[in-house]
Amino acid sequence: MYFKKIILFIYTLCAITSCGQHSNNKSNNHKKMEDGLKSYKREVMYNKIQEFKTRPLYTLQVNKNNCRVLISVNDIPFWLTFYKNTGESMALYLNNYILKSGVQNVTIQIYPKEGDKFIADNADVDLKLLYAKDKDDGVNTHLNLKKVELPEDIGKSKLPYFEIKIPFEAKVPWDYSKNLENAEDLSKIPDINEKILEKYKNLREMLVKGEGLSFLKEIENRELKAISYLYFTKNEILNDEQIEDIDVTISRLDVKNRKVYPIENYEFVFTNQNKLVLLRNKTTKDDLIGVEFDTEENGVDGSTKMLILYMPKGSNKLEVW
Repeated sequence: MYFKKIILFIYTLCAITSCGQHSNNKSNNHKKMEDGLKSYKREVMYNKIQEFKTRPLYTLQVNKNNCRVLISVNDIPFWLTFYKNTGESMALYLNNYILKSGVQNVTIQIYPKEGDKFIADNADVDLKLLYAKDKDDGVNTHLNLKKVELPEDIGKSKLPYFEIKIPFEAKVPWDYSKNLENAEDLSKIPDINEKILEKYKNLREMLVKGEGLSFLKEIENRELKAISYLYFTKNEILNDEQIEDIDVTISRLDVKNRKVYPIENYEFVFTNQNKLVLLRNKTTKDDLIGVEFDTEENGVDGSTKMLILYMPKGSNKLEVW
């Protein structure tokens, strides 16, 4: 009996020591990842932020009820969907989807509520296209460029689908159109679906392993465009990240019940004459790349990323656009 107690004590002591070492290694690995990621952003990535003398802002106010709605701008799916049965209201910044000055096109796709065959009599979609000369102009000064509503008698037509298009002229201080204009036609690439799926799986695996810096470098151009489109400066971004750095958050392995979303039940969405493609959930239309975990303060927390892929001219590799 005495011998068994000694063995049990030694086993327990080793287990505690091992857990402590494992915990320390985990903490050290996280610290190394966080320091490397923040250093790269501060010293390399954010030095590439473009600043502009003029800062026009285009916004779409979306109000919808008793239907489901998907929005795209210039044939690029908007990252936020309105695909639930519940009523929703949101102001969407469109700058991210305006590649250069000229005529732009917003497309609103309206579907029946889940479980319904046709768009209901009480379906309601109200849209306002707004313009501000400067991003800091008060909301009350924004110009209403266009207002569009769903026809009141939409239910009488027994439609399984309805589409609204809003063309408008935009003037912006950038031109990010060249890489898309010159991109490869993905429909001509052999085994393209397998290549797309492999790219998504590689991106997901980086999150599984907590490789925050590797993941950031993959999406860097996307993130820089998003920052520039909305006129953020390096100092503004760094100050915001004092509160929460989302790239660190989604790469942390030392959180409770961490879950990286699986790549399943997906559909391929090819756009812009087959030069862009994304994978999204076939049922909910949600993003596939994301992480969630439990927190004591806010319950379930995390983040998702809409990652659109393209193949630069002359390349045979897919990149995040």
